[in-house]
Amino acid sequence: MNSHFRHPLPNPQDPLSINATTMHSHLRPRFSKAIHKCLVIIVLAAVHLLGAPVQAQTVDPFPAIYADPAVPLLQMPTNFRARRTSANLAMEPGKPVEIFNATGAGCVRHLWFVFGEKNIDDLAIEITVDGAVEPQVKMPFRSFFGALLSFEDYHINSAGLANFPNFTVTNDPHIPKQASPGWNLYLPIPFSKGCRIVLLTGSGKNGGGMIDWQQYRDEVALTPLRFHAQRNIGQPANASEPFPIAETEGTGFLAGYIMGWRQKDHGDMVFHNGGTRLLIDGQTDPHVICGHNVEDDFGFSWGFNQYQTQWAGCPYRDNRGRNDQDGVFYRFFGPDPIPFRSSLIFTSASRPDDYEAVSYFYKVPGSKAPPIVTPQGWQVVGPFPDGDNLEAFKKTGDDLVKQLSQGDWPEKLTLNGTELTTNNLTAKFGWVRLEGVYQTRTAYPRLDASVYIRGIASSPSKRAAALRIGLDNWAIVYMNGQQVAMLDHADEFQTVKIPITLNEGDNQILIKTNNRMNRDRHLWAIHCAVE
Repeated sequence: MNSHFRHPLPNPQDPLSINATTMHSHLRPRFSKAIHKCLVIIVLAAVHLLGAPVQAQTVDPFPAIYADPAVPLLQMPTNFRARRTSANLAMEPGKPVEIFNATGAGCVRHLWFVFGEKNIDDLAIEITVDGAVEPQVKMPFRSFFGALLSFEDYHINSAGLANFPNFTVTNDPHIPKQASPGWNLYLPIPFSKGCRIVLLTGSGKNGGGMIDWQQYRDEVALTPLRFHAQRNIGQPANASEPFPIAETEGTGFLAGYIMGWRQKDHGDMVFHNGGTRLLIDGQTDPHVICGHNVEDDFGFSWGFNQYQTQWAGCPYRDNRGRNDQDGVFYRFFGPDPIPFRSSLIFTSASRPDDYEAVSYFYKVPGSKAPPIVTPQGWQVVGPFPDGDNLEAFKKTGDDLVKQLSQGDWPEKLTLNGTELTTNNLTAKFGWVRLEGVYQTRTAYPRLDASVYIRGIASSPSKRAAALRIGLDNWAIVYMNGQQVAMLDHADEFQTVKIPITLNEGDNQILIKTNNRMNRDRHLWAIHCAVE
């Protein structure tokens, strides 16, 4: 018996065991020879493989592109050389200092700066990509890195910005006692022809900088989207007008923003301002995103606390009481970017407080929105107390419509025995904003009231056309004094196209509309265009 192939004795109660064992005893010599032959073949094959030359790796271990960690909507190439440009800064007043100037294709991945001086309010930064006539970034240095309204330096820990204040107390004479923080930007800045970064100062500065960037191969296909930043400030803001956060036209997406406030109106909590509004693609596909309240738009509850995450956070807050608070908050739209294909208007309802905001977005350079035919100037009059009942809203008298359809309105109008003030509004990308005109309290638009707005559309000839109207709530639309539509958009913002006939010359568009609470909350905006 071959000792290498022992099996247990068969179980007489198990026919399968008996048959298998019996069969094994007859075939054992054949199996032994077969196994021996297989082992020889395996050994010979192993010897052959070990002696064969190793083939070169032909598969690239990296994918062609990857999603940027801070801006996942950007797909960035992996075929690059990692580079770093360093700068030692001894800046003189009024003399621009070029920090970075690369030619060809690449992407700035990380900016870091430090300065020996605490006060750098007079320091500015400019970033110009691909030889643009105007820099895509041009603003105060501290604002660009998220330090707003001259507040004391604070720590920021987000996907796009990371700032580390120098609060260390030291006796080392070589460490400045009033040094500024370490300033970091992680939003990618791609370029196809070149990138230039310049600092300007009004007084002497000493510091250092590092720019970590990727240098792409000539054949790399790069996204056409380019980095932009905008800054807006109001000291104080105008409570009757939306505070601007970002405004642009073309094709791109909003990547994030940071916003600060300093409370000056102590009549209510600073958070009670009605939230933000995004009016998107007015020229092509009007749609909206409406905020809730300022802290809610950033994911907080019942005000702000100093918590920070990758995408949303509050890096600074000074709470002196319920109606006396300052603060800074940020929101980066990594998981939920907001694309626009023709235009973007991003605003916040405002109070007479100090506001500063910096927005970060990407767009295709030179991209423009298609032109639209829309009234540029509008007049609005009201409010009327019939905005909370649909049947009452519909009962507009013919005499009132006829009166409102007669030429420009004077500054004061007497309607139904009541003298009312006429307000003049300017449209932007076809949007007419009403929320700041009539308010029951600061920054909240009036509810359950109606108004009339009037605009003029010109036509070179008499022709058939379509009037594209977008709004929430109710509306009665008149064209040259004749009703052409009754719209019930009580749930949310919707857009419709109304067949109309335009006369040669000026054509008057008159719209009666109201504002009620719905899924779009405190939105009170109308979009109007002639197709």
